[in-house]
Amino acid sequence: MKIAILGGSFDPPHLGHLFIALQVQELLEMDEVWLMPVSHHPFNRDLSSTKTRLEMTKVLETKTIKVSDFELLHNKQSYTIDTLNGLKKLYPDNTFYWIMGSDQLENFQKYKAWKDIITKHNLIIFPREWMLPHLEEIVKEKLMLSSIPQNVIVLQSNSLILTSISSTKIRERSQKKLPIYYFLPKGVGEIIKKNNLYE
Repeated sequence: MKIAILGGSFDPPHLGHLFIALQVQELLEMDEVWLMPVSHHPFNRDLSSTKTRLEMTKVLETKTIKVSDFELLHNKQSYTIDTLNGLKKLYPDNTFYWIMGSDQLENFQKYKAWKDIITKHNLIIFPREWMLPHLEEIVKEKLMLSSIPQNVIVLQSNSLILTSISSTKIRERSQKKLPIYYFLPKGVGEIIKKNNLYE
């Protein structure tokens, strides 16, 4: 199977995550997209409990969008390279692709073994917020590539639906007592309310 991985804190998961997962699945004909909550935030921000984030993320599941607890169980540090190596070892018959937002390119060279991610695994670069006409050039610059290899897919379709919805903005709105439920799948909003999150 062809499986794309969308990692993140999912604190909370929102419609933007769903937009990315659905469009990657459709445009690249993935068999499945796995939403993979991290164990720890890379910049040490306190996260909601693992149980709650997993419960919220499962609301987004469909026939082809699944939730994976792989990092929560096997990769407590949430290093991308360790996750990809682990998945490859555990599921040798599947081909995995790591979805990365274009906003993450700036810090990509800070990733553990970032060159191995490029040379040994598959990457999907998804534009965030707006289309970047020179995205391929930016990718080459930030990943130190002379050309885009076959294992690095840069999504540039004009049919893409992009959004600036983010978990950070949702938490900030919640703290200011502003409505957040327009940006979330219905069940996620109910879990947030039940657990008094982000207040």
